[in-house]
Amino acid sequence: MPNSKVLFVGLGRMGFHMSSHLSKNKKVDLYIHNRTEVLEKKWLKLFSGTRYHFEDDIKFDFIITCLKDDRAIDLVTKKILQIGCFKKTTVFIDHSTISLDQVKKNNYLASSNKFHFLDAPVTGGVEGAKKKSLSSMVGGSSIQFKKSQTILTAYCKNIIYMGKTGSGQLTKFTNQILICGILYSISEANAFSKKNNLNQNKLYDAIKDGAAGSWQFINRYKTINKNKFDFGFSTELMEKDLRYVLKQCENNKLDLQLTKNVHKRYKKLLTTKYRDQDTSSLIKSFLK
Repeated sequence: MPNSKVLFVGLGRMGFHMSSHLSKNKKVDLYIHNRTEVLEKKWLKLFSGTRYHFEDDIKFDFIITCLKDDRAIDLVTKKILQIGCFKKTTVFIDHSTISLDQVKKNNYLASSNKFHFLDAPVTGGVEGAKKKSLSSMVGGSSIQFKKSQTILTAYCKNIIYMGKTGSGQLTKFTNQILICGILYSISEANAFSKKNNLNQNKLYDAIKDGAAGSWQFINRYKTINKNKFDFGFSTELMEKDLRYVLKQCENNKLDLQLTKNVHKRYKKLLTTKYRDQDTSSLIKSFLK
């Protein structure tokens, strides 16, 4: 059988590493695209693939996107439709965290043009992308999901089919609610323990393996105390994600006070140097 032609769009913090794992699949002819050509050149020096700028007449078997927000995915979807780089069997897999309205729009545009769409956001951060240990929650056709698993396993360790279109994104929203809540409690615990002059290293050792332990606590509590935030998922992206979550809450007539509170704190951090820093910089919103 001929190799699958795969287009990967978005070489940001996550996509750069995700696509690198896919480039090692000998059954894939990989094409890459990024808005910033500097990143394309950097990627091509390290990995095997071909640049694609929505000009060549290629019909892809899979089109994969990992982009910043609604606007970015909307622009790329329009390019896909304009150039017609798909066929009836093409699966469009979107790993972006976007609004549910945008998911529905993408699905409508794909089905109207007779190809397939899966909303498949990922979680696990930059570290997970590097180690190909991401988790993906997927919504859409179960048939297309099964067809896409060989692609997803290149960079995902945990792949769960959630059901109809949109359910992948709703699962990611739930994930972000949990993360922001954990980071909020970690920030409060850090402020409380320091006010009471507890030894932070001993505190870490006492808690990490108990019921209050979590990935965020184990991996971020020490770096918070070292005032290090130069890694991982950014404050800017978390603010965007929580904005989409709260928009969906309005549609559901659901009042999530903690999520609202954390979103306000991240929004304030957007005007500071922590905009591009890790989400654990939430601790800075507790400091006077």
